[in-house]
This record gives sequence, C-alpha cells and structure tokens, in this order.
Amino acid sequence: MGGYPLRKKELKRFEEYLASQYPKLGAVLGELESGFILELEDVGRQGDSLVILNGLPAFVQVGEDLKIPTLVLVKMAGIESTQHAVVDEGAVKHILNGADVMSPGIIECSGFRKEALVAVWNPKKETPLCVGKALMSCDEVISIRRGKAIKNMHYAGDKIWRKCLELLAKKS
Repeated sequence: MGGYPLRKKELKRFEEYLASQYPKLGAVLGELESGFILELEDVGRQGDSLVILNGLPAFVQVGEDLKIPTLVLVKMAGIESTQHAVVDEGAVKHILNGADVMSPGIIECSGFRKEALVAVWNPKKETPLCVGKALMSCDEVISIRRGKAIKNMHYAGDKIWRKCLELLAKKS
C-alpha cells in the first residue's frame, strides 16, 4: 500500500477547504499539523485515497475534487457537522449492506441541495450509517417520497470504514 506525507502547502489547502465546506469537522481536527495520503488500491478503490489529518482518517478523496468525509470524522463532530438525513429503522440494514438511500425511508433531512454530500444517520441520531451524494434535494425527498434520494458512497462496514478502524487501532 502506497502513500505519502502532505506538505505544508497541501495542509493549508485542506484547512481552507474545511473552513469553507465543513467548519464543524475542521473544529474536531483543530489546526492541521500533519497529514498523510494513503492510496486505497488494496480496498478496491483504484485511484482513490484516504486523507489522514492530525492522525485521524478524515476524508476519502475521489479523483482530484471530491472529498468525502469519513464516518469516523462525522461521528466525532456530530449530526450538525454536515448536511444530513435521518432514516427509519427499516432502511438501516439495507444501507449497511451498501444500498443507496431511498426517499421513503428518510424521516428527516437538513435542507440539502441536489448533489450535496450528505451524512445519513440512524433513527436515534447516534451514529452515521453512510455518506453519499444527494440525487434530489431535501424538498424533493419530502414532496416526492419515491425513488433513490442519496447515492451511498461510504458506509459503516465497507472496506474504507474497516481501514479507518484499523488505523485508529494502531494509533491508540
């Protein structure tokens, strides 16, 4: 598995990204003092990488632009740290098997727009189940009530999640 440390200039770009897109996630990480990019070939994500900031697996970087917050970071920062949706109990098992989030299973959402990255939480709002890309806006989810609402991109139990837990176990 390949990887490389981030230079100060790259850390600065991540700090700016966090400040503009996810200030509450940035608050959990604090001032960025160290960073590492870990290539994810061994977890079946060719060309994707895991961004580790201040020792925490923070983002999955897909290509150059898309940075998906890891469930580890979202859980640490809480439900208000990202755009979010809450699903009913019947949806949980399917999402944890990698299924996309269907509109009828969503019982609450935070006003997100189509294309936004959204964390999907369990009914008790204790644990994020997945992070995905909104295929419709929150308003459309509430009014239409059918079809796929969120494309599941990273879920609890997937290879990325297991890699994050492995890295955290090594850290402690």
